[in-house]
Amino acid sequence: MNKTLIALALMGVCSAANAADVDNTWYIGAGAGQSNYESVDAVSHLGDGSDFAWNALVGYQLNKYLAFEAGWQDLGATDDTHMWGGLDGKQKIDVDGFTLGAVGTLPLSEKWFLTGEAGAYQYHLAHQINASKYVSAMDTAAYFGAGIGYNITDSLAISAKYRRFAGIDETAWNTANMDAQTVGLQLTYRFGVKSKATPVVLPAVIDKQTKPMPRPEPKPDPKPQPTYEVVTETNSVAVFFGFDSSELTNDAKSKLDQVIDLSKQQDEDVILLSGQSDNQGDSAYNQKLSEKRVTQVASYLENHGVEVKRIDTEAVGEQAAQANTRQERALERRVIVTLTSQQQVLVTK
Repeated sequence: MNKTLIALALMGVCSAANAADVDNTWYIGAGAGQSNYESVDAVSHLGDGSDFAWNALVGYQLNKYLAFEAGWQDLGATDDTHMWGGLDGKQKIDVDGFTLGAVGTLPLSEKWFLTGEAGAYQYHLAHQINASKYVSAMDTAAYFGAGIGYNITDSLAISAKYRRFAGIDETAWNTANMDAQTVGLQLTYRFGVKSKATPVVLPAVIDKQTKPMPRPEPKPDPKPQPTYEVVTETNSVAVFFGFDSSELTNDAKSKLDQVIDLSKQQDEDVILLSGQSDNQGDSAYNQKLSEKRVTQVASYLENHGVEVKRIDTEAVGEQAAQANTRQERALERRVIVTLTSQQQVLVTK
């Protein structure tokens, strides 16, 4: 019989994506959904059918891309009540058993992600052939699945999942051969997710230092000479970007305009652009993304009249990323602009 798809499941996801620092963490799960038996070939008159299914599991996250899971999957039953107008004809096939597999995750954004999984299903098949004849057997079948999920918090996520179990057969007496699939919603809860130190939020100008050069030892001189020293002044600004983006926001442009105005007030200016990404997704991709962000900032400065001796650039990708929450990761998608100026200052006459 057909039932409304309702599922509450805790299934492991490698969140990239994952919404937090999930390396070496444990998670648990339980859920429910609808199963469909297909291509049923049985010595009884049973055919394709649907039923309510549920599962429970425990998993271990090896890294942000890969997890391993062990669990229990009940596929429900296909019976003959639908063939007899609701009357029980005493024929039924029940399937349940243990699952063991691997799960991978691909983040789509801060909250959305895709999952894929594959593994083995050690099942017990019970076949009620008629009112007086019953057989059962245990065997192993392969399964695979896919899903799309949403991170509610750094520890809790919900996903819609599809699983297919191939070759669920009663092999002892060869009374039944079939396939099965399940569809449902799932929740995940992860243990041990802890916040690391929050990255420093850089304001428009976060650091201003004056570094006088050492004065030479004075020599006896009947006529005092003017004394000068070189003063170095450093100003920094952080320009932030959206997830998987190298586009400058209006706020970012406003901060860069401040740097441009400041460069016109001093001589011998040098700018250093340091680009960074968060730790979500592929590290090689994040490296290229941080390079694009640096290029965008450099182009904006040059096209809007910055007056400096030179612009130095570096891109570190996710090498320095340490954030553990969505809010913290937003602060790591940035380019730090450091303007260094030098000028001579008269100390004595």
